[in-house]
Amino acid sequence: MLYQRVITGLLFLPVFYLFAWKLPPSYFTALVIIAAAAGQHEFYRMAAARGARPLQIPGIACGALLILDAYRPLLPELGPLFIITMAVLLIMVVRLFSPRPVEGALEDVASTALGMLYVAVLFAFLVAIRLSADGRQWLVFLFFTIWASDIGAYSIGIPFGRHRLYEKISPKKSIEGLGGAVFAAAGMALICRIWFMPPVSAAEVVCVAVVLALVGTVGDLTESMFKRAAKIKDSGVIIPGHGGMLDRMDSMLFAAPVLYYYIRMR
Repeated sequence: MLYQRVITGLLFLPVFYLFAWKLPPSYFTALVIIAAAAGQHEFYRMAAARGARPLQIPGIACGALLILDAYRPLLPELGPLFIITMAVLLIMVVRLFSPRPVEGALEDVASTALGMLYVAVLFAFLVAIRLSADGRQWLVFLFFTIWASDIGAYSIGIPFGRHRLYEKISPKKSIEGLGGAVFAAAGMALICRIWFMPPVSAAEVVCVAVVLALVGTVGDLTESMFKRAAKIKDSGVIIPGHGGMLDRMDSMLFAAPVLYYYIRMR
């Protein structure tokens, strides 16, 4: 499993470097839309395992519009809340006039809207970070610290984990693994500072990395909660060694909005 994770990561790095650093933001936005569509499909698969029948096509289409709005506001005079509102209303109207029976309407609409908000909206923050001041540096910083956090949690938690972190949701995660995640994220943050973020102080990058590692752990646990509710092991199978798109991006989805708003406030 670890071998597959390493190989997958090494293969993905050139693609990430090309889209996140070298190409214009529009290319990265397109990549995010594709990733979000895959993530929404996985989420809707989990909802279907619980008996819901999400409206996949409208949900994914609305999710793509939300990400596009983060890249270039579709209606700047009305703000992003307008697009979210229209998307949620559209989902309800489509279900209202669908040929499906009334039974299950609540579950169908709720799961479709949640998939759109949980996956697409949080993915959109990656685009927002890329478009921020020094966005390339902060985006790479986010990915590298979360990746390091995941590796640290796995490397320390598997051999040394003795005290369960939150057994009800994830029996394998440990407090020792969380310590490894925080330590690895802090170490990667210092490497990033030396490498491509010299104007930012060492104390700042370490503090931000620790917060992102902790928030990312909550994101990991949240996706584990959904998978446990759906009684599935992985959200998908498209990424060798990791499972699905949500399995790879669950921590990133929670960390991205935290980093974005930190950049806005700093």
